[in-house]
Amino acid sequence: MKRTLVSSIAGAALALTLLWYQSVSVSAAQVVEANPTTVELGYGRGGGWRGWGMVSVGYLVRTLSTLTGLDTTTIHTELQNGRSLADIAAANGSSGDALVQAVVDAAKTRLDQAVANGRLTQAEADQLLTSIRDRATTLVNDTTLGTQLANRAAKVSQRSTLGWLIQAAADQTGLDQATIRSRLRNGETLRAIVTSAGGDPQRVIDAAVDAFRQAATTAMQ
Repeated sequence: MKRTLVSSIAGAALALTLLWYQSVSVSAAQVVEANPTTVELGYGRGGGWRGWGMVSVGYLVRTLSTLTGLDTTTIHTELQNGRSLADIAAANGSSGDALVQAVVDAAKTRLDQAVANGRLTQAEADQLLTSIRDRATTLVNDTTLGTQLANRAAKVSQRSTLGWLIQAAADQTGLDQATIRSRLRNGETLRAIVTSAGGDPQRVIDAAVDAFRQAATTAMQ
């Protein structure tokens, strides 16, 4: 366990150093929109309806797990191997159509309740249900989901690494994080930003790695 932790810290230090010497595109490392975990309905301000039905990959994976008995880790592995959710379902006693229908049925239950409560008209509910079916069908048959999930994870990792560096740079130089991010977007490197503010580049790297080490140690306890 200690070896794993040390390796993680060393990897983080390398990533930090690599980012340090490069110009960073902040837009590629900004907040990654969280996937909703269920079929969700939203209401606009002022009581007006502006609903949407959102189907996440995570929700589809969990539903497929229920239908087939496969654990979610196995499903994710299959996705990474280039299979679609429909392929995985068909190979394990179900089908893509059954998966889509399970999602639609769950959504319809909630939409029917919204209509009964007067929060939706039947026409709005029907339109949302159609959108949910279309979205689920697209995702279930998409063979690139595994690649998309891997890319998302990479962006999250990059954002996290960049976050450690920006926080450390702000602490060491007195610059606010918004200013640092703005200058990064304009093509400056973190080293140049810190140096121009009278900071010590190595101290920033050390502080960022120390912050990661503390967080990792806490997480491993």
